[in-house]
Amino acid sequence: MKTVSQITQLTGISARTLQYYDEIDLLKPSELTHTGYRLYDDNALQKLQQILFFKELGFKLKEINEFLGQPD
Repeated sequence: MKTVSQITQLTGISARTLQYYDEIDLLKPSELTHTGYRLYDDNALQKLQQILFFKELGFKLKEINEFLGQPD
């Protein structure tokens, strides 16, 4: 499990961006600690990688959410 701080260091995206992705149900944390800290597992990191890939290609977050919702 990785913390928000670790993910921001790995990816360069901000903690606020991760919070926003959670708010719009694009990327939910894998787990919340008893103190409310978000934790992300390897599956969540893979999903984040896909999100960042589609963003790099110029897709909007709504479109990305639709893509990720389709198993094909």
